[in-house]
Amino acid sequence: MMTTARVWRRVLVGAMALNIAGCDMNVTDPGIIDAATFDPSGDATTVSMSAQTRLWTAFGGLAIWSAYFSGEFWTGAARSETTDFGRRDVTSASLDVSPSWNAIQPAIAANELAIQVLAEAPGAATDINVARVYMNSGLAIQLMGETFCEGVILAGPPLTVEQVLDSAIVRFQKAVAIATAIGSGNAEAVRILNSSNTGLARAYLQKKDYGNAASTAALVSPTFVYNAVRIDDAANRGLGNNLYSSGTLGNSVVVPPAYRDMGDPRVPFTVTGLKAQDGILDLFRQAKYTSYASPFRIVSGLEATYIVAEARLLGNGDQTPALTLIAARRAAGNQPAFGGGTSAQVLAELMDQRARDFWLEAKHLGDWRRNPQATPYVGAAGTTHYKSGVYGNATCVPIPDSERNSNPNFPKS
Repeated sequence: MMTTARVWRRVLVGAMALNIAGCDMNVTDPGIIDAATFDPSGDATTVSMSAQTRLWTAFGGLAIWSAYFSGEFWTGAARSETTDFGRRDVTSASLDVSPSWNAIQPAIAANELAIQVLAEAPGAATDINVARVYMNSGLAIQLMGETFCEGVILAGPPLTVEQVLDSAIVRFQKAVAIATAIGSGNAEAVRILNSSNTGLARAYLQKKDYGNAASTAALVSPTFVYNAVRIDDAANRGLGNNLYSSGTLGNSVVVPPAYRDMGDPRVPFTVTGLKAQDGILDLFRQAKYTSYASPFRIVSGLEATYIVAEARLLGNGDQTPALTLIAARRAAGNQPAFGGGTSAQVLAELMDQRARDFWLEAKHLGDWRRNPQATPYVGAAGTTHYKSGVYGNATCVPIPDSERNSNPNFPKS
């Protein structure tokens, strides 16, 4: 058993007051938990909520880098390294690979270390805090599996993408079991159950396990939303929405023409009349996130509905859920009705609607890796890049050399 002293030498636990979807949880005593006085029972809420905040902060950072890679954003940065990243012309030595990796690793580490402490405490099988860290660890690991070519958990050995997704699945299953044991009378348990089942279904879908993806996603309430809470605190902008700070206040993040031409209320942007930082691109700013306090949608019943539709379509050729969802989402986007077609045409339309509904929500790269022929708005390898050269053939972000060289469990060539 890892002692609390060993764990908390490595983790600083910040605390903040958070209000989550119908469940008011106040975390007090900001600062560091002393290992000598740490109480796994009394301090469990502080630990789990602090680890959750790590995920929320990581989500926005990874969403930006993922958007560059998947074409949801164009980079107007002057740095050639960022242009290379947006062109998908990267190796493990590329400088802008590290920021994307560093965005998600703290979220994984915080929740994994919290699991090591909390899951061994008495009553863990029905502890909402244990369910929470399992859920958030699963979500963070899931993002790593969809973004990177390999994975690493707590400085362990490199994992294949399938091993990363399997690791997320295990954590989601743990969260589901605990939340189920707590029961539907606890609003936070219901939130964790819906969130974990959505994440679980998404991991199954990414693995193309269509049967489990469809049946698990069908358990999720269609009206459910798990938002990452962000705050407007001038003294700590790290707790604010970084897609707002970069994409609305900055001058290096540009909404691409393919998204601007949609005329879709789900893809709002503003015209500035200015040039981006590079002096090349016209600056069009995102308007989906309108303040530092704008929340991020992590998972939702809408996503679960999309998962059912895709899994049923690809698993057994059933177009009905996809066509029903497409009709509703085209109406939401002020688009004319879809006429239907072959399974390939229905899938392409479904992925187009996903791109609109989940724009800048760190999902498009995973969609493209899963369905490369059907997912739109991603520059094809070998075609002209919007700033220079041509798009590279990378389909995932490599683990940076900083991890490869410092991790003792990473094979050295």
